[in-house]
Amino acid sequence: MKKPFQKIEYDKTVDALYVYISKGKIDRTIEIDHRVMFDVDKKGKIIGVEILDAAKPWRLKSPRYQFKKDLITV
Repeated sequence: MKKPFQKIEYDKTVDALYVYISKGKIDRTIEIDHRVMFDVDKKGKIIGVEILDAAKPWRLKSPRYQFKKDLITV
């Protein structure tokens, strides 16, 4: 079984966390809210997730979320 590509980087100077989900060319960035952005390829597959102000706690409004465009609903 092929191992998934995963890598996490944290930049302390700007308090930004980036999670690489898979390899691929980023086509666009979808802003979920002012702190969370998804980088996706042409097919809408998530390549990476950027979280700003990563060290600051925040409450999620609801246990269920409807993401923009064609992203998965949790």
